Amino acid sequence: MRMVWTTALMTLLPLAAAAEPPSPTIPEFALADAQGQKHTRAEWKERKAVVLFFVATECPVSNGYAPEYTRLAKTFGEHGVAFYGVQSDPDVAAADQARHAKEYRLDFPILMDPRQTLARAAGVKVTPEAVVLAPDGKVLYRGRIDDRITEDGKRRDEPRVRDLQNVLEAVLVGKPPSVARTKAFGCPLPRPAPDEF
Repeated sequence: MRMVWTTALMTLLPLAAAAEPPSPTIPEFALADAQGQKHTRAEWKERKAVVLFFVATECPVSNGYAPEYTRLAKTFGEHGVAFYGVQSDPDVAAADQARHAKEYRLDFPILMDPRQTLARAAGVKVTPEAVVLAPDGKVLYRGRIDDRITEDGKRRDEPRVRDLQNVLEAVLVGKPPSVARTKAFGCPLPRPAPDEF
Protein backbone atom coordinates (compact mmCIF):
# COMPACT_ATOMS: atom_id res chain seq x y z
CA MET A 1 0.00 0.00 0.00
CA ARG A 2 2.86 2.39 0.89
CA MET A 3 4.37 1.77 -2.55
CA VAL A 4 1.09 2.73 -4.24
CA TRP A 5 0.88 6.03 -2.31
CA THR A 6 4.52 6.85 -3.07
CA THR A 7 4.00 6.18 -6.77
CA ALA A 8 0.81 8.27 -6.79
CA LEU A 9 2.52 11.22 -5.07
CA MET A 10 5.48 11.11 -7.44
CA THR A 11 3.05 11.15 -10.36
CA LEU A 12 1.11 14.13 -8.97
CA LEU A 13 4.07 16.33 -7.97
CA PRO A 14 5.14 17.24 -11.52
CA LEU A 15 1.51 17.96 -12.40
CA ALA A 16 1.14 20.27 -9.41
CA ALA A 17 4.33 22.10 -10.34
CA ALA A 18 3.19 22.45 -13.94
CA ALA A 19 -0.21 23.80 -12.83
CA GLU A 20 1.36 26.96 -11.33
CA PRO A 21 0.56 29.67 -13.90
CA PRO A 22 3.25 32.11 -14.98
CA SER A 23 3.07 35.62 -13.59
CA PRO A 24 0.71 37.67 -15.75
CA THR A 25 1.63 40.97 -17.34
CA ILE A 26 -0.75 43.92 -17.24
CA PRO A 27 -1.57 44.80 -20.87
CA GLU A 28 -1.54 48.31 -22.25
CA PHE A 29 -4.51 50.33 -21.01
CA ALA A 30 -5.89 53.86 -20.88
CA LEU A 31 -8.02 54.64 -17.82
CA ALA A 32 -9.13 57.94 -16.35
CA ASP A 33 -8.63 58.62 -12.68
CA ALA A 34 -11.31 60.03 -10.39
CA GLN A 35 -10.26 63.55 -11.47
CA GLY A 36 -10.67 62.73 -15.16
CA GLN A 37 -6.96 62.54 -16.03
CA LYS A 38 -5.95 59.67 -18.35
CA HIS A 39 -3.27 57.19 -17.29
CA THR A 40 -1.44 54.49 -19.25
CA ARG A 41 1.23 51.90 -18.58
CA ALA A 42 3.78 54.22 -20.21
CA GLU A 43 3.89 56.22 -16.94
CA TRP A 44 5.67 53.32 -15.25
CA LYS A 45 8.76 53.15 -17.48
CA GLU A 46 11.05 55.12 -15.19
CA ARG A 47 9.70 53.70 -11.93
CA LYS A 48 11.36 51.00 -9.85
CA ALA A 49 8.01 49.34 -9.18
CA VAL A 50 4.29 50.09 -9.24
CA VAL A 51 1.70 49.32 -6.58
CA LEU A 52 -1.99 49.02 -7.38
CA PHE A 53 -4.32 49.14 -4.37
CA PHE A 54 -7.73 47.75 -5.33
CA VAL A 55 -10.10 49.78 -3.16
CA ALA A 56 -13.83 50.11 -2.54
CA THR A 57 -15.74 53.05 -1.12
CA GLU A 58 -18.24 50.91 0.81
CA CYS A 59 -15.92 48.13 2.02
CA PRO A 60 -15.04 48.56 5.71
CA VAL A 61 -11.93 46.41 5.34
CA SER A 62 -10.65 48.53 2.46
CA ASN A 63 -11.45 51.76 4.29
CA GLY A 64 -9.73 50.46 7.41
CA TYR A 65 -6.51 50.11 5.44
CA ALA A 66 -6.51 53.75 4.25
CA PRO A 67 -3.84 54.85 6.76
CA GLU A 68 -1.63 51.96 5.66
CA TYR A 69 -2.08 52.84 1.98
CA THR A 70 -0.94 56.36 2.81
CA ARG A 71 2.00 55.23 4.95
CA LEU A 72 3.31 52.88 2.27
CA ALA A 73 2.86 55.43 -0.51
CA LYS A 74 4.76 58.06 1.48
CA THR A 75 7.54 55.68 2.55
CA PHE A 76 8.19 54.01 -0.80
CA GLY A 77 7.08 56.80 -3.12
CA GLU A 78 10.27 58.61 -2.14
CA HIS A 79 12.26 55.66 -3.49
CA GLY A 80 10.83 55.49 -7.01
CA VAL A 81 7.72 53.37 -6.45
CA ALA A 82 4.50 54.62 -8.07
CA PHE A 83 1.18 54.14 -6.27
CA TYR A 84 -2.33 54.02 -7.71
CA GLY A 85 -5.69 53.08 -6.32
CA VAL A 86 -8.02 51.11 -8.57
CA GLN A 87 -11.81 51.44 -8.24
CA SER A 88 -13.42 48.45 -9.99
CA ASP A 89 -17.02 48.92 -8.85
CA PRO A 90 -19.06 49.95 -11.92
CA ASP A 91 -21.66 51.62 -9.68
CA VAL A 92 -19.20 54.11 -8.17
CA ALA A 93 -19.05 57.40 -10.07
CA ALA A 94 -15.78 59.28 -10.44
CA ALA A 95 -17.09 62.19 -8.35
CA ASP A 96 -18.00 59.82 -5.50
CA GLN A 97 -14.57 58.21 -5.66
CA ALA A 98 -12.91 61.63 -5.62
CA ARG A 99 -14.85 62.57 -2.47
CA HIS A 100 -13.95 59.24 -0.88
CA ALA A 101 -10.24 59.71 -1.68
CA LYS A 102 -10.32 63.18 -0.12
CA GLU A 103 -12.12 61.91 2.99
CA TYR A 104 -9.64 59.07 3.50
CA ARG A 105 -6.61 61.16 2.47
CA LEU A 106 -5.59 58.97 -0.44
CA ASP A 107 -3.13 61.24 -2.24
CA PHE A 108 -2.39 59.02 -5.23
CA PRO A 109 -4.46 58.67 -8.45
CA ILE A 110 -7.50 56.38 -8.21
CA LEU A 111 -8.04 54.71 -11.58
CA MET A 112 -11.64 54.10 -12.56
CA ASP A 113 -11.86 50.50 -13.79
CA PRO A 114 -15.62 49.76 -14.15
CA ARG A 115 -15.05 46.96 -16.69
CA GLN A 116 -12.39 45.51 -14.39
CA THR A 117 -9.71 45.53 -17.06
CA LEU A 118 -6.92 45.82 -14.50
CA ALA A 119 -8.63 43.57 -11.97
CA ARG A 120 -9.02 40.73 -14.48
CA ALA A 121 -5.50 41.12 -15.85
CA ALA A 122 -4.00 40.91 -12.36
CA GLY A 123 -6.37 38.22 -11.06
CA VAL A 124 -7.84 40.37 -8.29
CA LYS A 125 -11.07 39.15 -6.70
CA VAL A 126 -11.51 41.21 -3.52
CA THR A 127 -10.84 44.60 -1.97
CA PRO A 128 -8.49 45.46 -0.51
CA GLU A 129 -5.91 43.62 -2.55
CA ALA A 130 -2.45 44.85 -3.55
CA VAL A 131 -0.59 44.17 -6.78
CA VAL A 132 3.09 44.98 -7.26
CA LEU A 133 4.29 45.37 -10.83
CA ALA A 134 7.64 45.69 -12.55
CA PRO A 135 7.95 48.73 -14.87
CA ASP A 136 7.12 46.46 -17.85
CA GLY A 137 3.80 45.50 -16.22
CA LYS A 138 4.79 42.03 -15.01
CA VAL A 139 3.01 41.07 -11.80
CA LEU A 140 5.58 40.48 -9.06
CA TYR A 141 3.13 40.10 -6.17
CA ARG A 142 -0.61 39.88 -5.62
CA GLY A 143 -2.43 39.51 -2.33
CA ARG A 144 -2.92 40.95 1.12
CA ILE A 145 -1.25 44.07 2.41
CA ASP A 146 -0.47 42.41 5.72
CA ASP A 147 -1.92 39.74 8.02
CA ARG A 148 -4.01 42.12 10.12
CA ILE A 149 -7.21 40.34 9.01
CA THR A 150 -7.19 36.65 9.91
CA GLU A 151 -8.74 33.85 7.86
CA ASP A 152 -11.72 33.70 10.23
CA GLY A 153 -12.37 37.43 9.72
CA LYS A 154 -10.92 38.67 13.01
CA ARG A 155 -8.75 41.78 13.14
CA ARG A 156 -5.44 42.06 14.94
CA ASP A 157 -4.43 45.40 16.46
CA GLU A 158 -1.07 45.15 14.70
CA PRO A 159 0.01 42.86 11.85
CA ARG A 160 2.61 40.19 12.45
CA VAL A 161 3.66 40.08 8.79
CA ARG A 162 3.78 43.16 6.55
CA ASP A 163 3.65 41.32 3.22
CA LEU A 164 3.49 44.30 0.89
CA GLN A 165 6.24 46.20 2.72
CA ASN A 166 8.48 43.12 2.58
CA VAL A 167 7.89 42.77 -1.17
CA LEU A 168 8.75 46.41 -1.84
CA GLU A 169 11.89 46.25 0.29
CA ALA A 170 13.06 43.23 -1.71
CA VAL A 171 12.26 44.78 -5.08
CA LEU A 172 14.12 47.99 -4.26
CA VAL A 173 17.35 46.06 -3.62
CA GLY A 174 16.92 44.05 -6.82
CA LYS A 175 15.66 40.82 -5.28
CA PRO A 176 12.54 38.89 -6.27
CA PRO A 177 9.83 38.75 -3.58
CA SER A 178 10.18 35.69 -1.36
CA VAL A 179 6.40 35.25 -1.65
CA ALA A 180 4.61 36.13 -4.89
CA ARG A 181 1.03 35.30 -3.83
CA THR A 182 -0.95 35.57 -0.63
CA LYS A 183 -4.67 35.31 -0.01
CA ALA A 184 -6.41 38.65 0.45
CA PHE A 185 -9.47 38.94 2.70
CA GLY A 186 -12.10 41.59 2.20
CA CYS A 187 -15.13 42.43 0.08
CA PRO A 188 -15.69 40.60 -3.22
CA LEU A 189 -15.57 42.64 -6.40
CA PRO A 190 -19.02 43.27 -7.90
CA ARG A 191 -19.85 42.22 -11.44
CA PRO A 192 -18.05 44.40 -13.99
CA ALA A 193 -19.84 46.86 -16.23
CA PRO A 194 -20.91 45.28 -19.53
CA ASP A 195 -18.82 46.02 -22.60
CA GLU A 196 -20.31 48.51 -25.00
CA PHE A 197 -20.72 47.48 -28.61
